Amino acid sequence: MAPPPPPPSGPDDYGPAYHALVIDSGAIIKQDTSSTLPPASLYYTTPSVLAEIRDARSRSHLESFRLRLRSLRDAELVARTPSAAGLSAVSAFARKTGDYNQLSGTDLGVLALLYDAEAEAAARGGGDMGHVRTEPKRVLGARVTPLSGDG
Repeated sequence: MAPPPPPPSGPDDYGPAYHALVIDSGAIIKQDTSSTLPPASLYYTTPSVLAEIRDARSRSHLESFRLRLRSLRDAELVARTPSAAGLSAVSAFARKTGDYNQLSGTDLGVLALLYDAEAEAAARGGGDMGHVRTEPKRVLGARVTPLSGDG
């Protein structure tokens, strides 16, 4: 009689930890290895992220990143354009927090693609997006309080 299989020791033993991960240029340019990324079924980025990777060294890092994803995770890095609904949702939220003017178009696209991936995962589970915040916990910016007696 064969011994029982060992118990799972990590997320890889249970399957992917995440349905999808959205990768920004920093992970590629800094050469973060795909072995440090949590396992996912899908790895996305945006076309504008790929356009940020211009110099020869960074392009080499991108190709190495893709090769590591294939060999370690049996996955591909897929360039995907975020939806108009995702862009609208994250832009509205960023305006509420005061972050909108500090975010680049690429940043907004990465956040929108993350929103899209979350919406797709929610749709598979019944469509509930109640866990996604639409109002910020706090707002950036100065709060002006008038001093008593000023007038």
